[in-house]
Amino acid sequence: MLTRLIHYWEFLRNSYWLVPAIMLLTVIGGSYGLLAVDAHLDLNQYRGLGWLVFSTSEGARAVLSTIAASTFAAATLTFSVTMVTLSLTSSQFGPRLLRNFLRDTLNQFTFGAFIATFIYCLLIMRGLVANSGRIPNISVSLSILMVLFDAALFISFISHLTSSIRVEHITASIGNELIDAIKRLLPDEFSDPYCSVCYDNPIFDQPPSVIRAIKSGYVQAINAEALQSLADSEEITIKLLCQPGQFIIPKTPIAEVWPPIESETDIDKHICSGFLLGNEPSAEQDIEFTIRQLVQIAARALSPSINDPFTAMACIDYLGIGLAAIAGRDLPAARISNKQGRLLLIKKNLTFLSICDACFTIIRQMSNDNPPVVIYLLETLSQLAAIVKRQEDREAVLQTAKLTVNSAIGKCEMDYDRRAILQRFEQVETTLELNFISRSS
Repeated sequence: MLTRLIHYWEFLRNSYWLVPAIMLLTVIGGSYGLLAVDAHLDLNQYRGLGWLVFSTSEGARAVLSTIAASTFAAATLTFSVTMVTLSLTSSQFGPRLLRNFLRDTLNQFTFGAFIATFIYCLLIMRGLVANSGRIPNISVSLSILMVLFDAALFISFISHLTSSIRVEHITASIGNELIDAIKRLLPDEFSDPYCSVCYDNPIFDQPPSVIRAIKSGYVQAINAEALQSLADSEEITIKLLCQPGQFIIPKTPIAEVWPPIESETDIDKHICSGFLLGNEPSAEQDIEFTIRQLVQIAARALSPSINDPFTAMACIDYLGIGLAAIAGRDLPAARISNKQGRLLLIKKNLTFLSICDACFTIIRQMSNDNPPVVIYLLETLSQLAAIVKRQEDREAVLQTAKLTVNSAIGKCEMDYDRRAILQRFEQVETTLELNFISRSS
């Protein structure tokens, strides 16, 4: 249940309409409430509040109509500027970043504030017409405060929008999102050295029942709690064959079950319902989702049409920060058992090597003829070599460094660049060796 609630909340966060809709409903209820207050409260009776009183209904109506027209024009302008920014950002950095701009709270709040002010003025004007004998002074005065707030908000919106399209701001924002995802999905700090445990189970000697997907889509989340509960109650073991972020098509095997289940049971339908699919990937349970955003920016920067190595280096920086954070945390268990020790669920194993490949494989392949980026990547790996704690992580860093050197050294046209690359690789090896010695002693 909790996984589904988080899944729906993630869907709402990625929508552009949530905050404006909440503001619109709030202002509708508030307008009727203020009109009711104005019907029972006369400001002329209170000393010092005379400046809030409008002498004629025509003057109040003119103020409301002016505010309504101006705020609707501002809302249109805000939406147009946002769409132009999204178009430029998509062409420059890739369409995956549209999600970041659409879920930006300030962008949603600014658009919602203008629409809310517009609707508020219309509703107050309707109340002014319905009660022509009484001017709702409090409601009209509040509309003036709202338009003053909207003016300040518009200035803040323009400032925020101009800074949010800078590559430094974009990479930093995605990097912070990556760190937040790591803390959320890998909550446990590194404690004991990681070791692979061999699980022997006699049920694996017999062929499993294969569960196939009913429909296609990206795996946005897996309801592991529901699958564990199902495996416990039915006394079965479920092995997942896919993971969040992976695209599946109908009839694709998504799980295996031991012991084999009967065809007339509904266990296969319950297992399929544990996979929450969507039309696009989601960062809900997928660490690599944010990694792919940084990799996409770096890949576009390294393309011949753009050729911007400094943007690629900035992406490498934040990918290195993410890997350093993962190196300091325990990786999730691939096998989950109940209190009696019976194996319930087998998930696809998340390793430091798989995450390292997701971070640097595409960048390594696209930068093999770009010595500055190769050198910078090796320097980042050298920093990681001093941080990693598990032996498997050290091997992953060394393997990535070797692949980087092997793919780039043959394309270097100058001996100086070759020596610089080899020097950085030797630095990685030396740092890994010193790291191993210090942790062994």
